[in-house]
Amino acid sequence: MKFYNTERFTYPKEDPIAIRAVRECIEKLEEEKLPFVTLDFIPGLLRELEELAPYFAKFDNLLLLGIGGSALGPHALQKTFCPQDKFILQKQSKKQLWVVDNVDSAHLEECLEHLPLEKTLVLTVSKSGSTLETIAQYFICRQHFQKLFPDSWQNNFFVITDQEKGFLREEIRKYGYKSLPVPALLGGRFSVFCAVGLVPALFLGIDFKAFVQGALEARNQFFAECHAYRENSQNPLPQLFELANFAFAAMSNGFSELIFFNYIPKWSSLNYWFRQLWSESLGKNGKGSTPVIALGTVDQHSILQLFLDSKPNKAAIFLESYTQPRNILCTIADSLPDEWKWLEGKNITDILYAETKATKQSMINHHIPLCAMNFPETGEKAFGRIMWDLCMATILTAHFLNIDPYDQPAVEESKMLAKKTLSEQ
Repeated sequence: MKFYNTERFTYPKEDPIAIRAVRECIEKLEEEKLPFVTLDFIPGLLRELEELAPYFAKFDNLLLLGIGGSALGPHALQKTFCPQDKFILQKQSKKQLWVVDNVDSAHLEECLEHLPLEKTLVLTVSKSGSTLETIAQYFICRQHFQKLFPDSWQNNFFVITDQEKGFLREEIRKYGYKSLPVPALLGGRFSVFCAVGLVPALFLGIDFKAFVQGALEARNQFFAECHAYRENSQNPLPQLFELANFAFAAMSNGFSELIFFNYIPKWSSLNYWFRQLWSESLGKNGKGSTPVIALGTVDQHSILQLFLDSKPNKAAIFLESYTQPRNILCTIADSLPDEWKWLEGKNITDILYAETKATKQSMINHHIPLCAMNFPETGEKAFGRIMWDLCMATILTAHFLNIDPYDQPAVEESKMLAKKTLSEQ
């Protein structure tokens, strides 16, 4: 993790009052014992998933009904490690995941009409058990399956929701659905490490154990660094505090937008997951910064001009990796026209690396405060590590902003107004 153009930032590590604040923050995290921070629920969940594996193996398609954090985490895992759209030839798999994360009647109708429903498992995900869009889709799927399979339809439904309360918990008790809980105090945008993310990963054959191991290793490293710093403030700040300090200092110095520029094509779906994480966690009480997601090299040709030459109110997190495969089929042969001779023998991956370095340097040259994160691996373990790190960095940034990272009070108003409008029609 390297930082650029931060000379005018005042980092908390340089202020004795802030040093105490960091220590207090560490103590608070340890005292709260929130499930995302501790991941204490993981061993029990892994045992339950192992027991459920034969049940999931009976189905070929997983129809996920969920929105927001209930869909973005699973979708990120699927898009990264088991893609089935434009990269379908990369990995042939009998198992497929279909995410219904919007009120799009055409998409839902296509799923119900064209999927082999006897081999389709409907996975309904809602922490509260009362998400309007998800519950409406659940009712439609339930009535459809009841008509087709009147004696066995319940076997095709699996629910992930609150362990004790909510409408979906009542449905589990009523119909005897198989289910797994979302741990108490684990918000949707942090839920990819519980059943919300791991059930789809298991279904698709993704190495979810390596994914979880990456998160556990990230947690262990973070708290080891915290312990060393708390024992002696001359030790380096934990790396995630450095990242949170960078984000906090950027906001404090008027950088109201945070570019999340991802130059790891395999991880493209991470962008949308991060956008929700950052927005819902920090956009409160007149605080926060607007996340602007971009994918290299695609968005060099759509939005880089704005980054480099518009209002100088942007900081950036820049993801890069220099270990992408050099497939022999993607190497440019010789006998090129003279004007292109310099490309002879180059691989497509070489072009990606050159563009990565060039874009990063251009942003540095244009005085954009930038945190560069380099990843030597891009498999499931590394993906689990980066997701946990980004969640924790977001929580730490919220502590510096003195806001609650776990709620989203402004969103609740629109939910209530939508329900009121429907009930009055």
